[in-house]
Amino acid sequence: MGAAARAALALVALAGLWIPASAECTKLASGRRYPVCFDPGNRLSVTAGSDGFGGAVALRQTIHFEDDPDLQWKLEHQIAEVASAGGAIGLTALLYRGRYVRHTRDGHLVLPLGRPRKIFLPFDIGGLVEAGRLTRLPDGAYELGIVKTAALVDLWRTRDFRRRLAFGPVARWEVGLARDTSVVLKDHVVAPFSAGIANLHAESRDGLTTADVTIEAGTAWTTGGGWRADARAEATLERIVLAVNDRPIALIVGARYRAATDEAIASVGARVVLFQAADPRAR
Repeated sequence: MGAAARAALALVALAGLWIPASAECTKLASGRRYPVCFDPGNRLSVTAGSDGFGGAVALRQTIHFEDDPDLQWKLEHQIAEVASAGGAIGLTALLYRGRYVRHTRDGHLVLPLGRPRKIFLPFDIGGLVEAGRLTRLPDGAYELGIVKTAALVDLWRTRDFRRRLAFGPVARWEVGLARDTSVVLKDHVVAPFSAGIANLHAESRDGLTTADVTIEAGTAWTTGGGWRADARAEATLERIVLAVNDRPIALIVGARYRAATDEAIASVGARVVLFQAADPRAR
């Protein structure tokens, strides 16, 4: 895990260096204003790089409540993410990933049992749901992640989406697939909240730079070998370097590690945004 861990720590160190104190989100040229701030959470994009060619849809929502203006839910959705390099290896696909965080300015929960009581918390609470992850393994077989879910506490407690430091227990169910004349089920891997997840996410105020680091570690039960230790890590750094007709083009570097296959893989590529919601500050 050395190479991936070093890459993750490097991104963590960078996360605090490039968030400017303020950002002017439009510039004037030839009598026309153009945006210099971008929203990385609402877009349709395609990617090309060492991992292959693919694309994804990213959406963000904020839900407010009239009876409690202090409360909001921050919802993030990643839909139909795919990358394929062709050949015997190099396929990853994800049907859906959702992250939901409940935020209040003073950090509290209300227990509506008997006389309502307010409990103050030093963190936000939320959850993670992931379904339909398909990965082609080095031996040519496939792994289908049927479902993954986690209960999260967010220690950064920001009202926007730019920063997150979340921890929590994670459960997942995966199954191996082999293809001969038909699809054959192989080992099942189940982690019934026997593993933990940590996620650090940071974005610059202008949306030009984004870093994300996720680490999972714990134990999982397999039909072929009983309980075993399991760990995985993933880190990405994205930097917008150009915008064509207000559509950003970004460079991406990343690293990922899996203990089950003892692989540490680095990647580099480019992301082209086909459609992106305008940053409210640049309207």
